[in-house]
Amino acid sequence: MSKVFTDGQQRGSALIVSLVILLMVSVLGLSAMRASIFSTKVSTGVQADTMTFDAAESAISLTFQKLEELTNKQLSTAVLNGKSMQACVNSDGILKNEACAESDHMDSRQLLRAGSYITHLKNRCRMVSGSDIESYRDYVIDVLGESEMPSYDIEDNHLQEALKFGLDCIEI
Repeated sequence: MSKVFTDGQQRGSALIVSLVILLMVSVLGLSAMRASIFSTKVSTGVQADTMTFDAAESAISLTFQKLEELTNKQLSTAVLNGKSMQACVNSDGILKNEACAESDHMDSRQLLRAGSYITHLKNRCRMVSGSDIESYRDYVIDVLGESEMPSYDIEDNHLQEALKFGLDCIEI
């Protein structure tokens, strides 16, 4: 004997099927929304990391320009033989001769702080490339570019060497 469904029973089953389909679509929508939020957080983190990297590189570039402009006497007074110098990039893109303070920012949105630390370890020199005369040497000056984005708690540091010609640089 087969059972015959009446119209009332069929309408009830259509409602249940519709609710199950609606539940599945809702779960898929929530899953897609969570994936989208996660992707947004990842891309924001990558962008913030790239910005701090670029800020440290900018500080190093400005420091190299500044070192190039110094005479031997100014260089000797500033960083040679164990001395060091700190500099901070301000919002105009100019390197000022002091460490960055909490209020210093290099961008208009006040997200980034960047500066550099310049030092020359006493008598750290290298023979001038292509020279076979011992007395011609380059001072090896360490330039540390530092940047931070306090709002994301991200820091970035880059160490590069600058070479500056000096006749009186003698290795011990």
